[in-house]
Amino acid sequence: MLPEPQVSFAVSSDHRIRPDLVRLEGPVFRLDSEYPRYLQAKREQFGLPWTSLEAPWADPVAIQTSLAHLANRLAQEHPEHYQSHFEAFGQEAKDSALALALSVQEDLVLMKGHRLEALWVCFPSNWNPLHKIGRSFAEIHAPVPHSDKLQAAQANLTTAMSQKGPFMRHVWSLSFDPSLSAHPDRPKVLEGQQVYFRTERQITLPMPELGRSWFLIRVYVVPIENVADSAERRAALRKAMQTMPPAHQAYKSGTVAAYERLEQIGFFD
Repeated sequence: MLPEPQVSFAVSSDHRIRPDLVRLEGPVFRLDSEYPRYLQAKREQFGLPWTSLEAPWADPVAIQTSLAHLANRLAQEHPEHYQSHFEAFGQEAKDSALALALSVQEDLVLMKGHRLEALWVCFPSNWNPLHKIGRSFAEIHAPVPHSDKLQAAQANLTTAMSQKGPFMRHVWSLSFDPSLSAHPDRPKVLEGQQVYFRTERQITLPMPELGRSWFLIRVYVVPIENVADSAERRAALRKAMQTMPPAHQAYKSGTVAAYERLEQIGFFD
């Protein structure tokens, strides 16, 4: 029996985009009772042109070695799940990358130094993988407002990702859309009765011998009342929204619309 999802409420009024890395305590992979939902969603997504990509300069041997490294980590953390899912998917897909991607709830991104070498992504949060593959860490984050410090720290940050860790960080947003995928080509949902809290648990896993690192993205989408379930949390969310800089508001227009709906219905009272 898999446990219930553990959704972090990492809401802060500090809107600076900084190169902060917190050492991970606990497993890299989180498997929970929502796994069947993620598996079905991934099966529906894989086959779309942006879900499985390699850069033109990618090293196929290094990619396979990196996948084996990640599969070994899954086997160590969840041996029964590894045997019952990864091995079965391997026979079905005859593709170790797809088998691994279907076995976990995370999206998988492989970095070679500071450049994105390969990815298996089904649940992007308002970014198109086709526009990120092969690009540098700084180029990937260029559209994010006030990410200058993050881009300037590219060399130090990506070295830490490939040599140290694992590390963890969270990002969050609000939405009217319960879908796991928020690909920018999907129709935008800018109104509705239910507001959802969308958050990503982002993990970096180093492979110093390969000069590479894994960047794993676990997306959670839950009704806002499930996580902002106390006066303290609701106050923290309201403060975060009220102090959001204009550039961030423009970049996260869906979050702003969802917040305005929460104010209309008296969610914070």
